[in-house]
Amino acid sequence: MILAFTNEDWRAAVADVGDVNRTMAAKFRASMAEHLAEPAWTALLGRLETVSEEFREVWARHEVVSQGGRTKLIRNAHVGLLHLEHNNLWLGPTAGPRLISYVPLDAESRERLEKLQALALAAV
Repeated sequence: MILAFTNEDWRAAVADVGDVNRTMAAKFRASMAEHLAEPAWTALLGRLETVSEEFREVWARHEVVSQGGRTKLIRNAHVGLLHLEHNNLWLGPTAGPRLISYVPLDAESRERLEKLQALALAAV
């Protein structure tokens, strides 16, 4: 989450960074309800508030969003824009482990993911 609000490379890879960051902060707020007594969570909140004015502004909205799936647009430097459906499969309680999948929403994104996989395999 720190990268989402502070790292320009990460931010450049997200086509709709403002909406994504707002949703991410709202999901963080929803998750934080189950972790109020945990120092690591309050430390992360404090760090985010310290390093990012954007986070402070978004956090002040008090928005809460559940951990459901959504469409994501990810800009990859090697293959271009990817249109993906992001889904969470909870393996236990909602605060517990989960499996995240990204499914291409169109043929072009599928081809770009396959190209990205080929590039990754060639680099090994």
